[in-house]
Amino acid sequence: MKVEKIDIVWSVLSVALIGWSFRHGRLPDGLLIVYGLMVLLFLFHIYMIRRRFAGTVAVYGTISDYHQNPANKKRWFPIVKYETEGGTPVTAAYPVQWNEKYYEIGSEEMICYDPDDTSFFYFAGRENELTQDYFKFILFGSIAALLVLVVKLT
Repeated sequence: MKVEKIDIVWSVLSVALIGWSFRHGRLPDGLLIVYGLMVLLFLFHIYMIRRRFAGTVAVYGTISDYHQNPANKKRWFPIVKYETEGGTPVTAAYPVQWNEKYYEIGSEEMICYDPDDTSFFYFAGRENELTQDYFKFILFGSIAALLVLVVKLT
């Protein structure tokens, strides 16, 4: 995931809000507000990613290698080589890590790339991989938010 200015602003805002709410004896309220803001931020990221899908161009790319996640040796990022419509060669790593190597090295797979940012691509039919983690964070965060709400109300 790419860290953007909005993510940095979010970090500073959430820390300040938690500190303020703790100082004023309203920590549960602060936690719930931070969760609500987090949901809005994640929904914004999902919207931006899906908006990019509309302008993508479909081409065949070749799986050239896999990059192993240095922090977790059981996770892999496929490296794909492809040419843009203009003939520019691109080699890029898929932004989603996998538990296994789904494609053979050397196989050609349909990908969709963004002409404005040619290193951004996704595998055709696997679009949801780019947003699924946001949905997971929203779901698990809602469980934690419900627990905070129950504690607050009791």
